[in-house]
Amino acid sequence: MRLIDDARICLIFFTRIPVSWPEDLPRERITRAFQAVPFVGLVIGLIGALTYWLAFTIFAGDLHISATVAVAAQVFATGAFHEDGFTDFFDGLGGGQTRLSKLEIMRDSRIGTYGSVALFFVLLLKIFLLSNIANPIQVGLCLIISGTLARVALVHVMTIIKPAAEDGASAEAGQPTKFEATTATIIGSVIAGISLLAAFQLGFIMPTIGALIGGALGAAIVGFAAHKQLGGQTGDALGASAVAAELGALAGLVAAAHVGPEWPLKQTVFALGFANGVFAVAAIGSMPGGI
Repeated sequence: MRLIDDARICLIFFTRIPVSWPEDLPRERITRAFQAVPFVGLVIGLIGALTYWLAFTIFAGDLHISATVAVAAQVFATGAFHEDGFTDFFDGLGGGQTRLSKLEIMRDSRIGTYGSVALFFVLLLKIFLLSNIANPIQVGLCLIISGTLARVALVHVMTIIKPAAEDGASAEAGQPTKFEATTATIIGSVIAGISLLAAFQLGFIMPTIGALIGGALGAAIVGFAAHKQLGGQTGDALGASAVAAELGALAGLVAAAHVGPEWPLKQTVFALGFANGVFAVAAIGSMPGGI
C-alpha cells in the first residue's frame, strides 16, 4: 500500500529511527511521500510523551526536568533535522546582506550567532510551555498535536512557495502536488483531532482554535520571510517553518486551554509569544531587502 510505503520513507528522511528500504530513494520519490508526513509527527510525539512520563515518574514529578528530557528525546529522534534548518535559516537572514549571500550562508554547515540564539529561545520556550501543561497525558497529546500540525504546515509551505534556487536541494526535490498536500492535511486533521478530543474532551474547541492559529501563524511568518528575503523556500526554510509552526501550535494550545496547574504567568507566556512574533517580523523587515 502506497500510504504505508510513504510513511516508511518519511520516517527514513525525517528521523533517525532505523527503518529499512530496499533501494536508494531519489529526492522526487521522497517528496511524493510527504503526504504521509503527519505520521512522523505522531511517532515523534509519542517518543516525547513516553520520555516525559518516564522522567516525570523518575524525578518525582519535576516539570522542568521532565519537559527538558522530552524535548531532548525528540531532538535526538529526529537528528535535530528541523532544528538544523531553523538555525541555518536565521543565520542566513541575520548575516547576509543580499539574497545570494543569505543563501550562501545557509549552505554553510557551521552554526552562527543568529541561529544559535534563536534556537536557544525556541527550545527554552518549548520547555516552559510543556512545563505549564504539566499533566503527562496532556503533555504527550499536545506534543502529538503540535508535531502533526507542524509537519502539515511544512508540506503546505513547500507546496505554495516555489524553490528559491534552481540548483538547490529543494528545487531538485520538487514540490508536493495539491492532492498530496490535501492528503497530508486530512491525515494530520484526523491525528490532531483525535488527540485534541482525548486531551480536552468537550473543551476541545478553544484549544483547537489556538493550535490552528498558532501553527499557521508560525509557518506563515517563516514562509513570508523566505519569500521576501530569499525569493522562495529552501530546505532550511522548510525546517524553520516546521519549528515555528510546532512552537506556535503549542503556544496556542497553552494560551487557549485551561490545562495543568493554575499558573499566574500564563498570560505572560502568551504575551511573550506574541511579542516574539512581532519582533521576528520587525527584525526581518529591518534587514536589507526586508519586508
